[in-house]
Amino acid sequence: MNIARSLTSGARISTSGSPAKRAERMWQVFAVVAVAALSWWYIAAHRQPSANGYHGLVLGLGWIGTSFALLAAALSFRKRMAYQGVGKMSAWLTAHIYIGIVAAVAIFYHSGLRVGGPLSAWLLVFFSLTVASGLMGWWFTRKLPPLLTAIEETPAILEDLLSVRAECLEGMLELARGGSSAFRALVEQRLMKETASWSRMFRFYRRRSTLAQELPAFQKEHVESLGGLGTLEHRAFQRAAEYALRVNKMNAELLLQRVLRGWLTLHVVSTGTMFGFAAVHIFTVLYF
Repeated sequence: MNIARSLTSGARISTSGSPAKRAERMWQVFAVVAVAALSWWYIAAHRQPSANGYHGLVLGLGWIGTSFALLAAALSFRKRMAYQGVGKMSAWLTAHIYIGIVAAVAIFYHSGLRVGGPLSAWLLVFFSLTVASGLMGWWFTRKLPPLLTAIEETPAILEDLLSVRAECLEGMLELARGGSSAFRALVEQRLMKETASWSRMFRFYRRRSTLAQELPAFQKEHVESLGGLGTLEHRAFQRAAEYALRVNKMNAELLLQRVLRGWLTLHVVSTGTMFGFAAVHIFTVLYF
């Protein structure tokens, strides 16, 4: 949980400063050069095949890929040293991404782009899952935090959103219980559905709008349904509509926060499983 929060909060901090951009460009150049060198080695070894050359290629790519994968995993140790001044989190995350890309290329070349036996197949599956979840997380941490910042009124953690959402739902039901049967039907049959509307959630994402910007239009959508209600119930319905839209917006925020936490869990679990299979693979290659 703390890791996810640090990643989420770290992603919201602007890295647009020139030192951060220069550092990222340097890592990009390093990744391009490293991938080009590995590709040249792989292609050259297959153009002039020999037993010794191919054995050296496979062994070398395996150790390079493993070393870079372990180096990329060192980001986890950086998180444990968050208060010891060992570099900025954004710099370590950038290094983790581009070192991981080089590791992925090296290990895919090491596999010969073939599945092999059952152990190698499972290792390749979890390695691919690690790479895919890492790339997915890279995109999420760049795109979702700015979107979350745009639609939220005040920053809130997941637990606070759940608490306030429950209060809003209870407020809606309390208003419904105090009104006529027609009023109660409107709240329970129309507004309760709106709280879980995916189309409204994605409207917040698409427009990057806040509750205050969406509320007037939302309330007007239901004006025609209020013909048989009294003045007091008109006001109560407007209040209930505000509760409903607030719950929907909180669902939109909760989804983004859960995605930001969920991808990291998938990435960590797949990485740990991958290293377990890799250890067994290395042991069997060296000793059998």
